[in-house]
Amino acid sequence: MQKFAVFTGSCQSLPVVQYLLQTNQLACVVLVDGQPNPDLMQLQQWLKQQNITTLPYSKNGDDALLSQLDRLAVNCGVVYLFRHKIRKPLMQYFNGELMNIHPSPLPEYRGPQPLYWQLRNGETLTKLTMHQVTQELDCGDIACDVEIDIHPFDTIQCLYQKTSQALLHLISQYCELKQNNQLVLCKQTTEYTKLAPALQPSDLVVNWSTCNTSDIVNMAKAGNLDRFCAQLIFRQSTFQLLQASKVECVLKGITPGTIIELGLKSGLIVKTHDGAVKLDILGATQGCFDGYRFALLFGLEPGLVFDNDVAVNSR
Repeated sequence: MQKFAVFTGSCQSLPVVQYLLQTNQLACVVLVDGQPNPDLMQLQQWLKQQNITTLPYSKNGDDALLSQLDRLAVNCGVVYLFRHKIRKPLMQYFNGELMNIHPSPLPEYRGPQPLYWQLRNGETLTKLTMHQVTQELDCGDIACDVEIDIHPFDTIQCLYQKTSQALLHLISQYCELKQNNQLVLCKQTTEYTKLAPALQPSDLVVNWSTCNTSDIVNMAKAGNLDRFCAQLIFRQSTFQLLQASKVECVLKGITPGTIIELGLKSGLIVKTHDGAVKLDILGATQGCFDGYRFALLFGLEPGLVFDNDVAVNSR
């Protein structure tokens, strides 16, 4: 009999928890060790209402957790949105039956920010991949996956929702393959070109001298209303770029980052080194504005140039 422990710290894992609960395969949920946040607190409340056993993950060692897992006869595990690296004793306990869910077509986009970088790079298709947990992150053998289309208008929040919806298909596929002894693990290829590293502050700033039009449009989508919002610098103040659109432009000899048009109908249009981009929606401490209203509020006009230097203060 398969008895699963789900390692998580987010409500986005609930489709996995609910499926295992409904199929009588859930033994417990192991929660992240850290400061409570609204997502984690909501998850804890839901688990309590369902009378689901929860176990704490300790940053100091695995002995207590291993004892509790053994008492509950846990023999399988699923890791999703769990911000701790699984240590060797825990891997040994599961003996190859501990799986991680990673939202990318592995081995492409290994790393902590796969959805962000896929959006930023303009991908049109991704996968939700289940693979063995190994000491080398995101490198274990692949058990199964589910394809997810990326719409041209999808933001990071859209992809979070799509991956959550695909979780049920993925976990049910995995469990059925295991129960029917049809699960075949496939080694990941050693050939890949794209990674998903942790984001640095400088990654979020629109650099007009190096970013082309598509880069800027994708940066806005990838960080829309997220903690990784694309940032514009003007007069040493930082603003959020929430949405941008490509504009055809044949003007030559104009410094990238220069405002080339401003109007109620045309909006706020800025030159890039390969064309131009319309700044559709921007965010500031005062609120969110379309490009035209933003420009009027903050004194922008044609001919002014956005900065490239990273600023730390918001206007």
